[in-house]
Amino acid sequence: MKINKALLTFIKGTLPVAGLVLLIVLGIYLSTTAKPSSSKITNIRWVVDPHPIRPTTIAFFEKKNPDIHVINDPEATPQRLLTQLAGNVPPDIMTMYTLDELDKFAKNNLLLDLTPYVKKYKIPVNELWPQLKPYIYYKGKIVGIPENGGNMYMFYNKKLFRQAGVPYPKEGWTWDDYVAAAKKLTIYKVINGRKIAIQKGMYIDNIPCIFIWKYGGRFFSPDGETCLMDSIECKQGIQFWYDLRMKYHVLPTGEETGSMASMGGYGGAFLLFAQSKAAMVITGRYMIPQFRVQKGLEWDVAPYPRGKYTVAPFLSKCYVIPKTCKHKEAALKFLRHILGRENQKLISDYADGLPARNSPQIIKDYIYNPKYPNETKNQLFIDELKFGRDIEWSPYISGADQAAITNAELDKMWLRDQTPEAACNNIAKKINEVIRRNLANPNFLK
Repeated sequence: MKINKALLTFIKGTLPVAGLVLLIVLGIYLSTTAKPSSSKITNIRWVVDPHPIRPTTIAFFEKKNPDIHVINDPEATPQRLLTQLAGNVPPDIMTMYTLDELDKFAKNNLLLDLTPYVKKYKIPVNELWPQLKPYIYYKGKIVGIPENGGNMYMFYNKKLFRQAGVPYPKEGWTWDDYVAAAKKLTIYKVINGRKIAIQKGMYIDNIPCIFIWKYGGRFFSPDGETCLMDSIECKQGIQFWYDLRMKYHVLPTGEETGSMASMGGYGGAFLLFAQSKAAMVITGRYMIPQFRVQKGLEWDVAPYPRGKYTVAPFLSKCYVIPKTCKHKEAALKFLRHILGRENQKLISDYADGLPARNSPQIIKDYIYNPKYPNETKNQLFIDELKFGRDIEWSPYISGADQAAITNAELDKMWLRDQTPEAACNNIAKKINEVIRRNLANPNFLK
C-alpha cells in the first residue's frame, strides 16, 4: 500500500502516534471492504452528513446518470477523511465544513484543482453568491463547490408572542428590544419548592462571535497572528452573553437545556424552539424543515438584531475532490449536479439554507414555494446577507485547538469559577501561546 509522504507528514503533525497506527489499520480495513465498481456501474462515495435531503439529491442524480451509483458515507470528520486518504481508499467527494478545514487540506496539496474542469463540465461557479468565495478559492484556484449557505437569523414563535401580549419583532429592533421581549417571554414555575424554567425567551448556541461582534470586537487580528479576546470589545460581548444567561435568565443554562425538552435527532438543542420551550432562536434557515413538521408551531423569521455593529455569522460548507480520487469524471458530474437547477430547487423547497446560485431562475424558484404559502419572508434571507461574516479562524492554530481552549475557559465561566473578564484574558493568553509556538515551529501547522 502506497502512502503519500506529504500526507503522512500532515497526519503525523495532526494526530498522536497511536492514532496514526489506528488510522492505517482502518485504512486497510476500508480498502478491503470498499464496494468494487462493476463494469457497467461506477460507484462513487460522497462523504457528507446524513441530512434528510441527501437521498433525494442522490436519486435525482442517479436518474440522469444511471451508470453512476452514489454512496452516502455519513461521517465527514477530518480525522476520518485522513484515514481514508492514508489508506489509499479516497472518497470521491469530501465535505469541508469550515474554512479552517479547507485551508488545511488545500495547504497540504490534498485537493484537486477544479479550475481546468469548471468550463468543461459547465459548473456555474460564476453565478455563486460572492459571500461564498472563501469556500471556493484557495490561492486563486477553484478547490471547493458550495451547495448552499446563509446567515444566522432570528426566528420567533408567533403563538408565544401573542400569549404574552408581546408585539412581533419588526425591522429596526435592536438587541435591547429583543432582550426586553425575551424577559416577558421567560416563564418559571415553583414546583415542590423549586423554581423550574418552563419557557425561555431566547435560545442562542455557543458561538462567542455573535456577542463580541455586537461590540465591534474580533477574535483574531487581521493577520491571524494574535487572539484579541482580551480586548475591551470582546470582554463587553462575553459579559453581555453571560448576563443574558446568568443575570436576566432569558437564555437557558446547560442544565435547563437538557431538562426542558426532549433532545436527540437532527437539530439538537434548537428543538427547544421547535417544541415551544424557547420563544426565539438564532439559527440558520437549515432548521426550517424541523420547524415545519412540529405540530402547532407557528414560526416566522425576523431581522437580525440591529446596533452600531450589525454582524451575523455566515455559514456554509463546500464539496471537494481529493487529488487521488479514482472516479474523477463521475465526481465532477456530481458536482455539476449539485449546482444544477433541479438540485438548487430541491434546496429551496427543502429550506436547506439559501441556494448557492444567484441566478434569476433559481431565485424565482426560491422566493415562493406553493407547498408552504405561509412562508412569505424568503426575501429577508437574501436581504440580510449584507450583514454576514464568516466565523473567524487563524491559519496559525487549528480549529480544534481554538475550540478546546475557548470552550474550557467558557465552561469555567458558566460554573462561576471565573468572571467573563478572566475567561477572555485566559482564552487570549492560551491561544496566543499556541500561535507563538506554531509560528516558531511551522511543523505544528502541517
